[in-house]
Amino acid sequence: MQTEIPSPGSDSDLQFGLAVRARRAQLAITLDQLAQASGVTSGALSRVERGLLSVSLRNAMAIARGLGCELSDLIQSPAAAQITRAGEHPRFVHEDTGIVRLALARPLPGLELLHYDVPPGQVSSHFAPHRPGTREVFYVESGTLRVWTGAESVLLQAGDSAQLAMDTEHHFANEGNATARFILLVAAPSHGA
Repeated sequence: MQTEIPSPGSDSDLQFGLAVRARRAQLAITLDQLAQASGVTSGALSRVERGLLSVSLRNAMAIARGLGCELSDLIQSPAAAQITRAGEHPRFVHEDTGIVRLALARPLPGLELLHYDVPPGQVSSHFAPHRPGTREVFYVESGTLRVWTGAESVLLQAGDSAQLAMDTEHHFANEGNATARFILLVAAPSHGA
């Protein structure tokens, strides 16, 4: 491990540390787990997250790898305005079901805005439980949508919204005769692990 230089903490050190802490919280991993994945000691990581330690480029890259992201994800400041034009949103189509997912925005760690089109009679994959405290907010624009959380389900019609805890296996289905279109907000807690 290359030597880090203790510093009184610059703004860039603090921003980097906050980004590391937010990403670690999003992944729900401990400092020890990140230390093992990155090769940077947990004590050093703790000081990095508090903005008290400037890291070498080598260690910054190791931390990013340990967090499963690019270094640029941890050092870029968000622009005052981020605009994604029509047709530019990442689009994913499930080959078997024809379910279309658009990634609309990821404004903060742990916060994601999605749009889905679900053809009639189609069922989504079963999603693994999110970490405790994660909520998903559904707003159905058109059609009908049944959402399962564990063994329980709720049926939503056009114009309905639902806020659901998603710390259990979950999935959704279109039981209607028309395409179901809905907006999904996924909100995971962002406090440290």
